[in-house]
Parts: sequence; structure tokens; C-alpha cells
Amino acid sequence: MLEIGKKRSLIKYAAFAFLFVLLAFLFVFFNSGSNTQEIEKVNVTDCMGRNVAVPEEVDRVVSLNADATRILVSLGSGDKIVGVDSYSLKCPILKQAYPQLQNITDVGSDISGTLSMETLASLKPDVIFVGGSSKELAEKIQNELGIPCVCSYFYVKKVSDFLCAYEVIGNVMGQQERSQHIQGYIQSKIEGITNLSKDIPEEERPKVIMVGAALGNDPFKVATVSSAIDWAGGVNLGADTYKGGGPSKTVSIEQIAQWDPDMILVNGLSLIDITVIQNDPNWMQLRAVKEGKVYRIYQGMVGYDPAIFMVQPLNLAKIMHPDKYTFDFNTEADQVFEEIYGVRGLHSIFKAEFGISEV
Repeated sequence: MLEIGKKRSLIKYAAFAFLFVLLAFLFVFFNSGSNTQEIEKVNVTDCMGRNVAVPEEVDRVVSLNADATRILVSLGSGDKIVGVDSYSLKCPILKQAYPQLQNITDVGSDISGTLSMETLASLKPDVIFVGGSSKELAEKIQNELGIPCVCSYFYVKKVSDFLCAYEVIGNVMGQQERSQHIQGYIQSKIEGITNLSKDIPEEERPKVIMVGAALGNDPFKVATVSSAIDWAGGVNLGADTYKGGGPSKTVSIEQIAQWDPDMILVNGLSLIDITVIQNDPNWMQLRAVKEGKVYRIYQGMVGYDPAIFMVQPLNLAKIMHPDKYTFDFNTEADQVFEEIYGVRGLHSIFKAEFGISEV
């Protein structure tokens, strides 16, 4: 009987051991299967025409482009950002509209040569957004780190160029509905300006220069990009110097005197003091200064801010053709900033901070 009992005990232990091994095997099998399971991906075509396979669900992104950062925030995807370029963190609009950004990891900047590939890799993003001018960087990151990179636009000549970034980023982030809404809103605002300005005769279009760069104090740095000025019914004299390259060029006081602009538009994000221009003997000879037509206006910092993309031409239209545009600029600007960033009162804050001229 003792021998039989021992045999039964051995069989019982063997059964338990077999069951334990089987359960352990199944646990390892199913868990290893879920870890190696292929992540569902979708193909997107970015603004540079590149076909990129991105995860169907994106939870972690890095933005190496300030424009992309602003678009992500406006789409309601700011909480998905785990790393940003240095210029995004310097943007005064984002500091007010989305202060949480200041707590996000700074990965450096390819423009200034401080981009850290090690930091990029450590953040384990699902997708990295890159500016269109950094197409080669996008390819390098994909090849070296295996992280899909999506490019925004290279430059903006038409409204559709800007909206391309909204379309692409909205698709990647699963924010198609919000993206379509903002695209329609932007088109409506710009068309509201251009539908009127297109009928303004050439002789009634003021000839202007736009001076200064964000956080700079050089009044001889003249904007060469004309979109907002054109839309608002003006003529950018500085565009005559544009031969490609950056959005501004440095010119001499002699060149400015030769142009003798009807109006001087000072970048509101610059450190230029309007009174310095108004009291400088060289500038005092200009028609714009004599007639008191020197204004601080809205302008973006590093690329295009989606709210300022609309607010700037609204600002210029009211300055250049106050008799034709009857809207209240302060009301319009407040509404645009709130629509894009979901924060009330931003225009009042920026108007005071940047010294935007009353119109």
C-alpha cells in the first residue's frame, strides 16, 4: 500500500509539474507573440511628396519644426508631443498659447547644429515631424533610427501650400475633422480679404516695406516675402530684392530712400523702437515718417503661425485700406487666436507685449 501511495504522489507531482511547464510555455508564447506582432501602419504622402509608413495610432511625436509644433497644438495634439526643436520653445506665441510646451524635452535644432540623435532615439517617438527644407535630415533619421519622418512644406507662396501641412499632420494624428475645420476657417478668412483687395486699382495700393526680424533690432533687414501684403492690397517694395533664399535681406538706407515707401511696417516681434526710426534724421526724410505712417504689426517667428497667418493680413488690410475694410480688427484678432489655440484674450496679451499699433 505504501508503494502505491508513493506512485500516486509521484504521478500527482508530475501532473502539477507538467501543468506548470505548459502554463509557462503558453504565457511566453502569447506574450512574445504580442510583442512581435506587426504594428498596424498607414501610408501618407507628406508635403514634399515622400511616401511614409506611419503607425495607424500615434501616441508619441517629436517636432523638429516650429510650424509643425504650432499645428499640432492647434489640432489638440499637444499632449502627444514628447520632444521639440529649440525654436519651438522660443516661440512667444506658443509660450502664451501652450505654456506646457516649456516642460517638453528640447532635442536641439538642425538649423543651429545642436540636434541630438541620441535624445531623439531615447524619446522613442512613433513619428517625427520635420520642415520641408530638411528633407535630407528626414531621410537620415529614418535610415539611422528607423523612425518615420514626415515633412511639412518647403515654402509658402499660396494658401494651399500652408494648408498641406494641416492636411498631412491631421491625417497622421487622426485629427482629420479638426484639420478640415481649421483649413476651411483659414481659407474663409483669407478669401474675405482677397475678394475685396483684388478689385483695388494699382494706383491705390500703398507701397510698403516690412522691416525687422523677430528678436532682432536691425531696421535694415527688409522682408522679401509678399503674400500677406499682396492679399491685403499693398505692394512690397522689398520683394524687388528677392532672389530666393531667406525671407529677408539687409539693404542700405540709400535703397530705402530710393524706394521712399508710403508706409513702414515694423515686425512686432522685433526689438526695434519705432521712435528711433521716427527721430532718425535719415529716416525722417521718408514720406512714411513725415506722414506718421510707421506701424508695428503682427509677424511670426521662424516660419508661419496658423493664427498670425490670418491675423497679419487682417492687420495689414485695416492699416492700408481702413475705408474699405469695415471689420473691427481687435475683435477679429481675438476670435482668430481663440479659434486656433482655444485660449481667450491672446490678442490683448500680444498687442500689449509686442506693442502692436492701434488700427
